[in-house]
Amino acid sequence: MKNEVQNNKLVILGKLAASLAHEIRNPLSAIKLNLSLLEMSVEKYDPDTKESVLSAMEAVERIQYLIESTLEFSRKNVKDTDLYSLNTIAEQSLEIITSAARRKSIEIVPELSNNLPMVNISKNKTTQVILNLLTNAIEASPRNSQIFLRTYKSGKEKIIMEVADLGCGIKDEDKVKIFTDFYTNKKNGTGLGLSVCKMLLEEQNAEIDFNSKEGEGTTFTVKFKV
Repeated sequence: MKNEVQNNKLVILGKLAASLAHEIRNPLSAIKLNLSLLEMSVEKYDPDTKESVLSAMEAVERIQYLIESTLEFSRKNVKDTDLYSLNTIAEQSLEIITSAARRKSIEIVPELSNNLPMVNISKNKTTQVILNLLTNAIEASPRNSQIFLRTYKSGKEKIIMEVADLGCGIKDEDKVKIFTDFYTNKKNGTGLGLSVCKMLLEEQNAEIDFNSKEGEGTTFTVKFKV
């Protein structure tokens, strides 16, 4: 009964999210167009204004990724995978979220291995996962700290991506719950972030796991099949 109620909640949330995504799309396009016009002459502005324009554009691009991911999630049985460079997706994700890290004086350090093979994945879904993991890491990290985004090959059949922070870590009693729908310890959290990440990765035949120690930090590990 409990699972049925949660499944109904997810169905309703999915429909609501898809509807909201469609409604947001048009005004967001107008905002992006105007920001693009400002960006064309951004060198004329003082440093603070320039930073504000660029940060706003990064935020708009992130919202666009979220909208596309939400709409993809609502479309059943749509094949959206292709061969992509995981490093390229990681670098594009960094461009979107850098300003959020900068506001807390946090440095995201990319450690991306060279010459990784292409992987058959969804670009939008993988971007959504990376952004979610990095956002969680930023929220968990103290000011003036570092977050590490790594990619490397493991054996002949796995490409690994890691997001590691030096933040507050996860309590032992919370570890078994973090991939559960609607579980959150954030004041304004929905409890869907990590459960959606897990689902998006499973749809790509990928796996996610983590290692965490309270007070020392957390590392999330994603394994993609080559």
